[in-house]
Parts: sequence; structure tokens; C-alpha cells
Amino acid sequence: MNNPQVFIRSNRLKQRRIISVSMIMLSLCLLVPFILASCGYQNKTGSQSSTQGNNQPGTNTPAGDLTGLHMINAMVGWAVSWDALGSGAYTILRTTDGGSHWSTTLKCKPTESLGMGYVEGCSTNFRSASIATVVQPEYDSKTQVSQLRIFHSSDGGQNWQSAVIKARDLETSPVFVDALHGWELVTDNFPGPDPGSAYIGKEIALFHTNDGGRTWQKIAGGPSTSQLPVTSDDAYGIPPLTASTRMQFVTPATGWLTGTSSHQDSSDYSWLYVTHDSGATWQPVTLPFPPGSLIVWPPQFFTEQDGLLSVLTSGPNSSGTALYTTHDGGKTWTQTAVPFDVTSADFIDMNHALAMASDSRSKMVYTTSDGWHHWTQLHLNAPFQLVYNFSFVSPTLGWALANNITRTGPPGSINLRKGDTIAMLKTTDGGKTWQEIAHSVV
Repeated sequence: MNNPQVFIRSNRLKQRRIISVSMIMLSLCLLVPFILASCGYQNKTGSQSSTQGNNQPGTNTPAGDLTGLHMINAMVGWAVSWDALGSGAYTILRTTDGGSHWSTTLKCKPTESLGMGYVEGCSTNFRSASIATVVQPEYDSKTQVSQLRIFHSSDGGQNWQSAVIKARDLETSPVFVDALHGWELVTDNFPGPDPGSAYIGKEIALFHTNDGGRTWQKIAGGPSTSQLPVTSDDAYGIPPLTASTRMQFVTPATGWLTGTSSHQDSSDYSWLYVTHDSGATWQPVTLPFPPGSLIVWPPQFFTEQDGLLSVLTSGPNSSGTALYTTHDGGKTWTQTAVPFDVTSADFIDMNHALAMASDSRSKMVYTTSDGWHHWTQLHLNAPFQLVYNFSFVSPTLGWALANNITRTGPPGSINLRKGDTIAMLKTTDGGKTWQEIAHSVV
């Protein structure tokens, strides 16, 4: 099954508890690189509300550009459509018949600007058939304050609990492990230290909820110090709390932060941290990451014990992948080298995966069934120029999005026209053949 964290971006205070703090604890808190809840601060959210889902009748022609697809099992799944040429809103869709029909459960309308006419998109996490989370970036032009409205549903989108955090979203999606326990990594405490970036506040902060998103507490935070002498949004923060950190939690207590950071000489290094206390403290994990490696996805766990981390490596002529697997909950990791990039693969289980070739329009994919050791090329038999966003729930049963849009434009432009269609495909033979079961209309 693919990672439940789905990015749908268009381009890309303190309430202190009254406690007795000894001088020893205060000294320790000043020394650690990021501020922990044990140092005496918890920042709780303000307004909370409940929203009933739209729950419109299902259709096999939803409106908008399908930007995300995540199937949970043979019948139930989630998808996202974007009204790119209209309101800019994102529609959260859900199916209960294997993708043939989709019902609207929520509208997400971001208002946070990225500059140059772009608006930051909503981000999502689809954990299960019933649990989903949507983050709506907002900006109040009157008060000039950024905030995040976090919607969370534990009943399949019939109802959504929402709360507000006075912060801006970062690159990693929210994570919930069950109906109650969730995390969101943000930047807050504006204005930030760099006048060249309105995107970053003074801190990178981790928020946590244990009541299904009704309230959120800041449990860890650190300075957004830039790692480079020049402005770069990806270079802010000190590991493991950085602007480009990727996050995953496996249980209410155990979670992972990973990413790639820069030395002052602009050389990169990758890192991995683990927590066993719900995110209050983090310990580094020693792994032999290759020099110049890049981590763009969080670890993916299929059980509490079995998981993998994909790392992009660079070679003299092409990119490769270092796949790290664990079967003991992350205590030990085994590395497997793949001579091409499969970091964006749909990892179905600990043995099976499907990855698009570097030339996505070639419709060539790589498949494996022996735990990443051997990969076989497979040509997709589908009448579309581009097939992407694979979502498999078993080695044979999967879905994908596809289109025949060939027009191109300058970087960041929207290459869509009114009336364009995005097809939803389904396979029952591991990708050998595909059938269109629904489509969206822009």
C-alpha cells in the first residue's frame, strides 16, 4: 500500500503550565537544541469546531484535477481534486465501491499566499478507511496572521473536527496513527530571523493531539537557524526539526523524523531520528547514508516491526536508491542498493513494489517481488500519454491516474484547460492491463 501521506500543494503564544522548575532542569532546557514540553511549555490551540461532511451522492465524473489517490482496500479509498482554474479549492473524495463512484466529504479552501500569485495547497493524511486529516493553510489579511485549520475525521468523512494553530505548514504532511493521536510539524513565532523569507518563523515546532484533533499542544520546538549563508527555505532549522523534515509515527509513542540538511560549505548530509515518548525527545539513529544522499520521503511501516526508508543516491552517470529495511521496529536496518531511482515507488509490502521509470512518459515501470533485490521492467498497456500516482493494496490489485495532456508551459504554470479529463484506472493483474473506471473533468 502506498504511503498515506499525500502532498497536494499548488507549487509547493505560549501558554505556560504553572510548575516548579529547578535550576538544573532550567539549565538543561537551555542547552538542548530544541525546546521540549518537559521544559515547561505547552502551546494549546484556540478555537475548535465540528463540521458535517458534504457526503454528496457518488459520481464517476468528479469535477477538477485529480491530484491525489490513496486506496485503503479493495473497496474503500480517498482522492483529492483541485479546482485549478476556478476557486482554487480542494475537494476530499471517498469511494466505497472500488473507485467507480466518488462522494465529496470536505472542501478545503486555502488562502495562504506563496507569492507571485500562488496559493499554498492543502495537505492530507489518509490513515485508514475511517481516519483522515486535512490541513488548510489560511492567511488573515486584516491581522496579517498565518494559521492552519486542521480537519480530522474518524468516521470516514461524515464528520470533521477542526482546530486552529497559529503557524505555517511545512513540507511534511500531518500524521495520525489512530482516531486520537496525531502530529503536525509547523513553523511559528513570526516574523522569522531572515528578512528574505516570509515563509519561516523564528521556530520549527512539533504539535501533538491526543483527543482526535480537538486540541493541539506544542511538545517540541527549535530555532529556525539557517544552515546556509544565503536564503533557502529548505535549509532552515536544526535536525531533527527542520523545514524539510519528513515525519512518520507508527504508534502513539514511537515516531521517526528524517531528512537531508546542509553544512555551511553547502555539502549535504542525511539523518534519521526516533522518539519513544510521543515526540517530546528525539534520539539520532546511526545509519551509513552515502555521501550526497537525499531523503524526500518518510519511513514507511507496514507493521510496528517491519518498515523501510528509501534514500536517493547520486552516481557518476545516474541516480540510484539505497533502501533500508527493518524487521525489529528500527533497532537494526539492512541496506539494499538499487541502480536507479525508486524512491517514489508504491511499496505494497515488504516484498512487492512498483516504480515509474525516470522518463514517466515512456510508460515503463519497474516491479519487484523479492524484497527489492531484483527488478523487472513492465510496459503499461494503457491508452494514455502519462500514467502516475499508483496505489496498490495487493501485488495484483491497484489503481492509478492517467491523462493525455501534452501541452507544456514555464515552470510553475498550470498546463490545464477547461474540459481536460483525468482518468482513474484499475488493474487486477499487477499492472499488465488497465481499465478506466472513472474520470474527472477540469
